[in-house]
Amino acid sequence: MRTLRTPRLRLVPVTQRNAAELWLVLQQPDLRTYQDLPSVGVAAFEGMVGRRPPRLIEGAAGRFEWLVYMHRSRRALGWVSLRVSAGEPGAAEIGYSVVREFRARRIATEAVSALIDEGFTSAGLSLVRAYCVPENEASRRVLERLGFMRESVLPRGASVSGRPVDVLSYVLAQERWDRNAEIGPIAGVAHS
Repeated sequence: MRTLRTPRLRLVPVTQRNAAELWLVLQQPDLRTYQDLPSVGVAAFEGMVGRRPPRLIEGAAGRFEWLVYMHRSRRALGWVSLRVSAGEPGAAEIGYSVVREFRARRIATEAVSALIDEGFTSAGLSLVRAYCVPENEASRRVLERLGFMRESVLPRGASVSGRPVDVLSYVLAQERWDRNAEIGPIAGVAHS
């Protein structure tokens, strides 16, 4: 995996060496409002990251994550991830979070855009999925801004804080992403 750069951001691959930094980001209590994040200690988390595939290439399956930073900052302000399915070649699920003090700046949109590009080019994906709870309006806006289409509602499709919740399913096909790139940036987000 490689570091990805956008006009404002630097996305650094998560490895066993920097997994503790992602673990610290995941401890932000408000991130658990809409997501079921792992509740393991830092050593266990580092072990989980160490078992992940090392490179996002065509045919690779597993979880791939990046820490998100402003260009000149050393403090992680969030993360983005791709979970590439072994059972559905060419498809992946995207995930993302930004810590509270950096929200409402379109950071998630910019980071997710870079990761979608990376998935379609480096991993040869043809489809990216996303899921969010209906109450997470900010996340829904990120997905819609980037051209994701709402596919369905999955009743009790996930668990957050140990309770079942409905989730909205979104999908973005590579053809739609490429077509949007040809006609211009989506809501001010450039992608290559």
